[in-house]
Amino acid sequence: MSNTLPPLPPGNLNVCVVGPGAIGGTIAARLAMARDHGLGKISVIARGAHLQAIRDYGLRLKTPVHPEPIAIPVTAVENPAELPPQDVVITALKGHQIPAMAGKLATLLASHGRIVPVVNGLPWWYPLPDGKGGVQGAPEVDPKGRLWRLVGAERAIGAIAYMGASVPEPGLIQVEIDGYLDLGRLPGQPREDVERLAQLLRDAGLTIRETEPFQNSLFSKLFSNCALNSVAALSGLTQAEIMADPTLRQQAAAIMEEVRALAKAEGAEIRMTTEKRLELAARDPGFKPSTLQDLEKGRPMEVEPIFGATVALARARGVPCPVLEAATEKLRAIERQRGFAD
Repeated sequence: MSNTLPPLPPGNLNVCVVGPGAIGGTIAARLAMARDHGLGKISVIARGAHLQAIRDYGLRLKTPVHPEPIAIPVTAVENPAELPPQDVVITALKGHQIPAMAGKLATLLASHGRIVPVVNGLPWWYPLPDGKGGVQGAPEVDPKGRLWRLVGAERAIGAIAYMGASVPEPGLIQVEIDGYLDLGRLPGQPREDVERLAQLLRDAGLTIRETEPFQNSLFSKLFSNCALNSVAALSGLTQAEIMADPTLRQQAAAIMEEVRALAKAEGAEIRMTTEKRLELAARDPGFKPSTLQDLEKGRPMEVEPIFGATVALARARGVPCPVLEAATEKLRAIERQRGFAD
């Protein structure tokens, strides 16, 4: 982290959630319900019917404990320019949606502001060699380096969500599994801001884990997503159906081992064995990974954040990943055919 980045100020912090969908909406609602715990104004950036519903009725939250929706007032805007500079910005967008917002996110952040990208896959702030003796974000998730340059990787606090939620209708967030958020930084980076934000989120009722090194959590998530999401999207099968097919099961296992080797090269440890992860995948007969869900619903798949950026990192580190590379190219071809790729 740059030594020139000012610390977060004392007192209440203003927080903006960009993308208050299933995960972002859960975080925003929890924060807005806990404003007396070191928090200032809570705002969200949304659009369309979701934005209008939040403005009309508040951000509504259903949980296993509160099955009747709780309406929570929050400031909701479409244009980030309508808000003052924020102390903390939490982005809960899919990885491919973030680069287009680089300029707006940079303007939204106060000079001391921190950004917390909650993403699947390799985040834009993760450093790869730039070929000139420095580092940059993977071009697959930060085209032309705009996020790295305008927002700044030094501002980023890593976040991974292990939660189950959905948006049954505009303005309504339904939490099925409370789960937790994992927050952290890379080794050697300051942690004071991580600890402060973690406590704010805990005070808001969220379960927070702080994994050190953060790469352990990051690569453990990639370990599952790169393998199970890719094979599911290419086959059209649920996780359990994949596990019942010896060839597809072996393909998933091969990708897991490739990601394990990459994690080791990055100084990270994936503690779960491949066989154990495959066994867990077989236990939920109807579960479809998010990439397959996106494909079936006609939405863009997160090909570059989950698969493309991971392949780019493996190439930069000289770690072979032929099975993942082949799966990535097939998924890219599908996206081109669907009109979702350049």
